[in-house]
Amino acid sequence: MSSHCERSTCKECGGASICQHQRIRRRCKECREASICQHQRIRRKCKECREASICPHQRIRSTCKECGGAGLCQHQRIRSTCKECGGAGLCPHQRQRSKCKECGGVCPHQRIRRRCKQCREEADKSMPDGLEELGAST
Repeated sequence: MSSHCERSTCKECGGASICQHQRIRRRCKECREASICQHQRIRRKCKECREASICPHQRIRSTCKECGGAGLCQHQRIRSTCKECGGAGLCPHQRQRSKCKECGGVCPHQRIRRRCKQCREEADKSMPDGLEELGAST
């Protein structure tokens, strides 16, 4: 394993994030094909397909208050981010983990890390050989 790659995305190490097509799993169109509906949306969120995850109120069933969604806590908030319940999506600073500067959710460019274009471009440049072309497919 080269010293600059992440273990999960390393082909040589058989990283868990590498799919059967030798691509980063979340970026592989062939692997994600089953989760995309005929309307080119994520199948579980498509209201037109009326999948089981959409309730009669046209909301995501797990977070619909009227349906008593399983993703809601006793305070009628999204369970993972409820401060009173100690949701798993909260960091030790009682902030959303993905948005906390101290926990690494905010990048050096002062943006939410997963949305920062500069960080993604830098990550694509540092990918192991053979994986660079996948950055353009998203």
